[in-house]
Amino acid sequence: MPQELTYEHILTLAPDAGTAQRAKSVAHAQRWHTIEGNDRAIWGTLGNPNDPYRIAIDFEGMGFRCSCPVRRQPCKHGIGLLLLFSKANHLFQLVETLPEWVADWLKKRSERSAKSAAEAAPTRSPEADQALSEKRKLNREKRILQMAAGLAELESWLLDLFRQGLATLEGQASTYFNDLAARMVDAKLGTLARRIRQLPLLMSEANWHEKILAELGEIYLLLRAFQRLETLPEPLQDDLLSLAGVNFKKEDILNLEAISDHWLVAGQTEEAEDGNLLARRTWLIGEATGKTALLLDFSWGGQGFETTFKLGTVLRAEVVFYPSAWPQRAILKKFEYSEATFSLRNGHPSLAAFADAYAGALAENPWLSRFPAFLEGIVPVFHQKKFVLVDNKRKQLPLNASDDLGWKLVALSCGSLIGVFGTWDGEVFTPLSVVVEGQFRGL
Repeated sequence: MPQELTYEHILTLAPDAGTAQRAKSVAHAQRWHTIEGNDRAIWGTLGNPNDPYRIAIDFEGMGFRCSCPVRRQPCKHGIGLLLLFSKANHLFQLVETLPEWVADWLKKRSERSAKSAAEAAPTRSPEADQALSEKRKLNREKRILQMAAGLAELESWLLDLFRQGLATLEGQASTYFNDLAARMVDAKLGTLARRIRQLPLLMSEANWHEKILAELGEIYLLLRAFQRLETLPEPLQDDLLSLAGVNFKKEDILNLEAISDHWLVAGQTEEAEDGNLLARRTWLIGEATGKTALLLDFSWGGQGFETTFKLGTVLRAEVVFYPSAWPQRAILKKFEYSEATFSLRNGHPSLAAFADAYAGALAENPWLSRFPAFLEGIVPVFHQKKFVLVDNKRKQLPLNASDDLGWKLVALSCGSLIGVFGTWDGEVFTPLSVVVEGQFRGL
């Protein structure tokens, strides 16, 4: 086990305080049917003897795997097994032949790691690179033609809807939206298809006319911009293609220039996407650069995420941003955990400065859905039956916070100025972490 994984540090790997507390009750040898390991990993089983939970931990890259139904990983079983190992590793039986389920899992992790390493250090000849570039260019042109046909159909649908009025959407069956979404999928417009399928959810809200109109207006702006794709700056072209459903290849992104810095894991959210797809957004802040990076990971069917990032952790990493007019999404080329102290600075000193920065970002990319920001010198307040952030100029920013989270912020502040990191969606600010008297705390 890596030396830095002390009992106390292991508890910080839990996704929340509740999981960390529950893990302590699992960290007892008598709870486990088997506890084994080798020089790379440890694993064990517990629970129903006829159908036990299977838990494994890979020390290479610190990966967790558990067969329990909990989506957020590492779960209490993984943290508990690691706690047990930290205090009583002599109880683990050293084996040479791994259980099949452990061997398969470690093999897949090794294959993914090897693939990432190969992508990070390509060995193709210049001639092969040129041929590959030409092939990708032809594929892109073919796909753009398919997408253009789908967008033309979508434009016709939108114009008919605007002429008839939004009221015609009331009472429409889900198949009305699903059929249109299916045609967008056929046209390689997967992202737009997902947005169309989500329209009925917006219609269930009280002010659905405003929300539907805003969403359709943004889609219309996108398709009109797509019609002028070749006249736009290249970074904005990349944004449009991504919004329409084109996925950049990881190997191409890793070939771009990386930014080395110490990065603070400042915020993290998990949201259900289509079906059983879970999206995790991890926000990093660079200490020297002041840049904010978004790591976007997906988990299907509760499989868990490949890597665990704990709020407040500092990474020494090389970060590569996806091409964009306002770069935000990124991937880690390589990283390691750091024990170095982190100085969080370069925040917005006022809400006016925050508003100017947001306006500048929208000018670069008008489809920006989340704007990350660290707000300094503000006070959380419960005002007129809602939670808001107030700066020293008495400017207000509405919060997206439950009663529990809102009152927690108020309690942490106690009327004093604090710093809050979160994301702005154009209507409300979602807090993800705070800085109180120089101390970073996740929410």
